[in-house]
Amino acid sequence: MEYKQAKERWRYTMKVMKKLCALLLAVAMSASMLTACGSSSGSEEAAKGDEQVTVEFWTLALQPTYTDFIQGLIDKYEADNPNVKVNWQDLPYDAIEQKLLAATAGSNPPDVVNIWSQLALTLAGKGALLDLEAAATDEQKSIYIESMYNSAKLGDGVYAFPWYATPNVTVYNTELLAQAGITEIPATWDEAFAAAKDFKDKTGAYLITPSSMYHMLCYYDIPILTEDKTKAAFNNPEAVELLSRLVEYVNEGVIAPNKWDDWDNDRQQYANDKLGMLCSGPQTIARIRTESPEKYAVTDVAESIYGPWGYTGAAVMNLVVPANSKHQEEGIKFANYLSNDGNQLAFAKEASIFPTTKAAAADDYFKSDMDTVEGRTNYYASLSAQKSTDMTLGIPNDNAVKLEIDNLMDMLFASNMTPEDALAQCEQSVNQLLAENQ
Repeated sequence: MEYKQAKERWRYTMKVMKKLCALLLAVAMSASMLTACGSSSGSEEAAKGDEQVTVEFWTLALQPTYTDFIQGLIDKYEADNPNVKVNWQDLPYDAIEQKLLAATAGSNPPDVVNIWSQLALTLAGKGALLDLEAAATDEQKSIYIESMYNSAKLGDGVYAFPWYATPNVTVYNTELLAQAGITEIPATWDEAFAAAKDFKDKTGAYLITPSSMYHMLCYYDIPILTEDKTKAAFNNPEAVELLSRLVEYVNEGVIAPNKWDDWDNDRQQYANDKLGMLCSGPQTIARIRTESPEKYAVTDVAESIYGPWGYTGAAVMNLVVPANSKHQEEGIKFANYLSNDGNQLAFAKEASIFPTTKAAAADDYFKSDMDTVEGRTNYYASLSAQKSTDMTLGIPNDNAVKLEIDNLMDMLFASNMTPEDALAQCEQSVNQLLAENQ
């Protein structure tokens, strides 16, 4: 998506959310005493064990593909907890945001909801979600990979259990790399950039396309915000040096000047022998197999490319409990059950997703098949999952700030601004957005 289109869509979404959130915030504040304790009258009923409790559970676009799997988990939970009935409703991506806001502001909120990290942070900033860091037990919280768990962190609170992730792997064309004499797959962005010029000279193709500008700053451990999250912190000498290097690589013709972080374009370039490596989710292998069988035949996979920070990106899907849920205790228990070690591992065997719990991510299942590309993809994705994060900022308008930082690319290559001027202008725009959070 082009930056301006994404920005306009975000502004429209924010306009709708502000109208609904005014009522939502009032409701959430009135329930604050209950929220702080992590319980409610409904939860107390559940604790008694002798009254029927209905847990309202919403998911995102899982039916009909995973209907049998999710319903099986629900059936088992109900059998083990005979006082609990789970009412499961599956919603499309474009419907859940407004429906959740309306339901939470009204008198009939769901108890457990499947949403992405940016939406979780936005809702948490409005007081709409339960702080699981305070409300869940140490045993419930301890199972998750720390970086995944912190993807939904806002201030001192954490507002979601991570349910599953899609960490990055490195997909590469064995023939092109052999033609360039590359015998060891680059493990870091610095190694990839160092090999890119010789690769281009020998093959006529780009070796790799950088990720989004926001993610590149994160990979190089450049702080995005100040510690109190009130000001931009990325306008510093380290960022100037990184941006200057990227501009130099573009000017030398060894990386493309546009279409960064564009999965569809990258796959097309890869299929046409114009790109040697892709750093993207494991689902890329299935798409290459379907779209370009001849390229799939010469494709292999390795662990994700990392920056000096030692982490890579991963899109994380979460389970949240609304602040005014009538059954908070049962909601927490059910969300923790869905995302526990055994159930995440089982889900990973059903779908191209990867666990966010320590034990499941380290399970031998992920190295049980090293003879196929798909099996190796699972293995390397499980390694990347243990060094992955959603790279959220921990602020309500997380996505808007990321879009401003990604616009650095247009400033550098479309407007021909210097790295210093581009960073200064971006800093000003981000500070204006951060002022909205005060």
